[in-house]
Amino acid sequence: MSPRLYVVGFPELAPADAQLLQQLRVRYYPTQADRIGPHVTFAFALPPEAEDALAAQVDAVAATTAPIAFTLRKVTPIADAASGRAYITLVPHRGHLAMIDLHRRLHDGPLERYREPAIRFEPHLTVGMFESADESVAGIADRIAAEIRDAGAAEGIAGRIAALTIVAEAAGAVTERRHVGLRAG
Repeated sequence: MSPRLYVVGFPELAPADAQLLQQLRVRYYPTQADRIGPHVTFAFALPPEAEDALAAQVDAVAATTAPIAFTLRKVTPIADAASGRAYITLVPHRGHLAMIDLHRRLHDGPLERYREPAIRFEPHLTVGMFESADESVAGIADRIAAEIRDAGAAEGIAGRIAALTIVAEAAGAVTERRHVGLRAG
């Protein structure tokens, strides 16, 4: 299988928040937790032949983008009708629009053909994946929200995206290809 390319932002977080997110992912998303740390994905599943154009676009966008401060407040269960799976995500309150703009700018120009116009980009950090989308997922989302509050993050988990990383996923492994700091401002 050919590698698929992604652009992700690994958040800078307070150590306790980073540990909390990793623990949630180990518990509720173990298939990914050991492959890649908590992240927000800005470009999805591009083919390997797009790597040069992707690297150039990431460099250009990073040069004109300031780091994005965010606060993850909303715990959201999402049913994926195509796969039948359910996900639990943390959605940013502060930083939401800046992340949407970053996603849009990454797909301008030569990468526009890889944008899925039927899929609305919603910035998020996934903390859980479940094989079926049943009512138990909503209960787990409530437990995660309570756990975040109990950990002292009642106002949300604050952090920032200060770099973009191109990663490749193939044969069950995720490898980092390029890491570029956000440099504007």
